[in-house]
Amino acid sequence: MQKKLIHKLSHFFFQVLNFIFGSIIFALTAIAIFKPSLIEQFIGWMEKQIQLLGNWNYLIAFTSSIVESFPVIGVLVPGQQIMLLVGGFFGKLGQIQLGYMIIFAIIGALIGNAIGYFLGKWYGHDFLERYGDWFGLGRTELKYLKMGMQTGKFWIYNIIGSVLWAGTIITLGVAFVTYYKTILAYFSYILMGIMICTIIYIYFFKKEAFVAYIKEKEKEIEDKAREAKEKMERK
Repeated sequence: MQKKLIHKLSHFFFQVLNFIFGSIIFALTAIAIFKPSLIEQFIGWMEKQIQLLGNWNYLIAFTSSIVESFPVIGVLVPGQQIMLLVGGFFGKLGQIQLGYMIIFAIIGALIGNAIGYFLGKWYGHDFLERYGDWFGLGRTELKYLKMGMQTGKFWIYNIIGSVLWAGTIITLGVAFVTYYKTILAYFSYILMGIMICTIIYIYFFKKEAFVAYIKEKEKEIEDKAREAKEKMERK
């Protein structure tokens, strides 16, 4: 009874968390389209705070990188967005700051990915199969996430991926904070372009996989509803 209650509460908590983050993203997008001046003021304020923090920004970059790379939690916490702003504003101050920022972000990503890998290796698929619903990971998502990899190969991919990810995110951050006024001025067009490109990409290259995922997810929901109904009937 207690386990079911904890399961329901944790599932509800992550649903609420996802809804909050989704609402924030939607609200920020709407503000960026209709009231870009407010976003400019916020970014200007954020720049001052980041500069006041000084070398503490390295710790923020390191922690954000770990969180972003960590399984499940990385989806819920906006670590990448923090990296864009902190890495951008502090990284653009000079080559030394930029270099250290990238190094700390790479180390954080390496650690976060390693934690996720070894948790999966030690506890296996059974753990996520049992508790995946608590984090919004259903049977369909676990099917796509299931993947085996040798430790040596993992570290090769981890190092390459972490270097590319950290370098790309912080470089994009520097570009964003340098030209954010221009970006905000054309934000609606940029957003529309991204949406159109995404739809075209899915339609021409991932249509079958996307349709298969939707069908599998619908079947999963139906199966869970049937199982819940059968449990109620047995009671």
